[in-house]
Amino acid sequence: MADPDLTHEQKTQRVVWIILAALVTIGLGTSTALLVDYLRPMPLFCSDTGGCAELRLSSYGRMFGAPTPLFGVMGYSLLGVLTLLRGDIARFVQLVAAMFGALAGAYLLYVQVSLSTFCGYCMTVDIVTVVVLSVVLMRVRTEADPPSPGAVVSGAIGMGLGAAIPLLSHVLVRPTIPALVSEEMKNTPKGMVTIVDFVDFECPYCRKTASDFAPTLDKYKGRFRLVRKEVPLHMHAHARTAALAECCAETLGKGDAMADALMSVPTAELTEDGCTAAATSLGIDEHAFRACLGDPKTAEHLEADDRDFRAVHGHSLPLIWINDQMIEGAQGPEKLREAMEKALTEVGG
Repeated sequence: MADPDLTHEQKTQRVVWIILAALVTIGLGTSTALLVDYLRPMPLFCSDTGGCAELRLSSYGRMFGAPTPLFGVMGYSLLGVLTLLRGDIARFVQLVAAMFGALAGAYLLYVQVSLSTFCGYCMTVDIVTVVVLSVVLMRVRTEADPPSPGAVVSGAIGMGLGAAIPLLSHVLVRPTIPALVSEEMKNTPKGMVTIVDFVDFECPYCRKTASDFAPTLDKYKGRFRLVRKEVPLHMHAHARTAALAECCAETLGKGDAMADALMSVPTAELTEDGCTAAATSLGIDEHAFRACLGDPKTAEHLEADDRDFRAVHGHSLPLIWINDQMIEGAQGPEKLREAMEKALTEVGG
């Protein structure tokens, strides 16, 4: 119930502060949920397809090498602390922080509109950030501070829960591993890591990732089982030919060597003749290789791999599973090395 002894000014201050505390709690909780999704192999809150996934995997998904939601969590944590403090200095610093936050939020909203790619959680954070600035301006104008010590405690608990609930969910809810990956892990000898690699040999990001991953694979040779899945994209003129070539080389006992060769030659050489030249340089019989390229069973192999790609909800390349860790997009050698070492530790390797 409203306190009848409060003046109109005090009532306004109380309402402004409560609205601000509620908005900061929403922003902090949503930012934390996004951060959890960016850190998990499969998202827990947002969708693993559509706009959520596209933004997560785009160049806007990371800033200065860190997941973009991390900066949201940091910014809202600062706003939260300032919301609980009293005085002119706290209000002024919060105004400055809110201005930077609103600029970032408006820019990220513009990015989503310009890309016609929308994420509900991202939009919530960005819109709330812009609205927070207007409420902070009202706070400064009305000199609204926490109305009581009890309000400070309640506000702190609410903001803490806003961040804690997504974090606890991250800890308590185990990542969902696609059935296909889980089955491949069961087929891997004990003590070894399972790597399921969905690849297009003409894709520039796949080629970069292969180069980034090579030193780690060389270092831990014999301690992993690699399952390669061919996903030639229609936009790449020679991708299907290269995929058929790798399948045939795998059938003829030279799959890994052929994959390395296809990743290293210029993409213009991924023609049938170019792939055949690569195969014969590895000691593969040319007649057997060309016969395999024209065999309908080889094309069926590619179709099966494409179905597997869709079964794991793949929508972009490169896509690599290292045990239960999903790495999508070109994320650099350090990320691949860390994932491999984590998987080795878990299997006792």
